[in-house]
Amino acid sequence: MAGEIVYADIKHTSSEHSSSLQRSDSQHHGIFLKVGCAMIIILLVIVIVLSMLVSFDSSTVRTSCPTKDWRPHRGKCYWVAENENKKSWNESKNDCVMKNAHLMVIRDFTDTTFLGQNVHDSFWVGLRIPPGGELWTWLDNSTFDPQLFSNERETRSMKCAQLSSNKIVKASCEKNYPWICQL
Repeated sequence: MAGEIVYADIKHTSSEHSSSLQRSDSQHHGIFLKVGCAMIIILLVIVIVLSMLVSFDSSTVRTSCPTKDWRPHRGKCYWVAENENKKSWNESKNDCVMKNAHLMVIRDFTDTTFLGQNVHDSFWVGLRIPPGGELWTWLDNSTFDPQLFSNERETRSMKCAQLSSNKIVKASCEKNYPWICQL
């Protein structure tokens, strides 16, 4: 009998132990379930925010250009004047405005790769020293690093810039060159 009592005590003790383990496991499962749900909600919010950012950024990138005269390149559109068609810097700027565009502003790698692939002559770009100013400024009012200019002697009339052989060159604004418009 003493053995049965011990057995009953062990059986009784082990059932208490297993029920406390089951309670502990169910508490852990509940915590894991709550943490898992919270993680799913956080990931869902992140996906929504990222999709909104992507749709906002894609709205600023063009998917097509206005006409076949425009050249698409990595989400931007460029119009390149024919070599026979030459105008002064101001006339070129005005022509771009008439096209609802602006003279090319070289801002990033996309612009420089387009130039490397499509431009082999001298063209006006949207860079100049504004009247009364001293610094070379892009049409979007950002400044240009003057160390990138070729080492030419500057005269008072050299207040506009042209792209020549993939480098920026100072030129008189009154000279006539082809130009590049950009959307």
